[in-house]
Amino acid sequence: MALPISALAEPLDQFDLTGLVVGAAGMVLGHELGHFALAASMDIDAEFDGVTVVYPGTDLSSQQQARVASAGFQSQWLLSELAFHFLDKPDAAPNSIAAGVVLGHLGITAAYLSFLKNEKEGDVAGMANAFGKNRTDLALLLAVPALLDGWRLFGKPPDWVPVLSRAGKGLGLAWIWSW
Repeated sequence: MALPISALAEPLDQFDLTGLVVGAAGMVLGHELGHFALAASMDIDAEFDGVTVVYPGTDLSSQQQARVASAGFQSQWLLSELAFHFLDKPDAAPNSIAAGVVLGHLGITAAYLSFLKNEKEGDVAGMANAFGKNRTDLALLLAVPALLDGWRLFGKPPDWVPVLSRAGKGLGLAWIWSW
């Protein structure tokens, strides 16, 4: 597997993973804080149940469930675009915190496409329930911006790829907040 933006161009013994690890951990934290912040703004109690954020003793409306369940992805989308703002600069380091943020975004999305997709209290299940959609279909919709962002991070995509990624994220936010 290749590391982002030709990171293996330098010898591995000189390659520092600190920025990537800090960025990825920051993205995981940002994802989870998104759930807590949005729940708090809606006066909904939230807590951890293992690795899942749950809303105990709360009978959420479909609108509330859609918003709090998707809050982690909303945070990911915003944080990944902030990271790309820095990565698009000519002097961006391949092992930067910003690259780690995008790797975290890709990793979280991959987890929700696979083993977390059917987690009863998970984000995809909550969104699918709120929107009345199939979990697999919803997970595939969430994958589109991540696939485009992977191309943005690991390759040299045409100019339309970042535009399409941002448009997909923007449409996702509009769908969630118009629900």
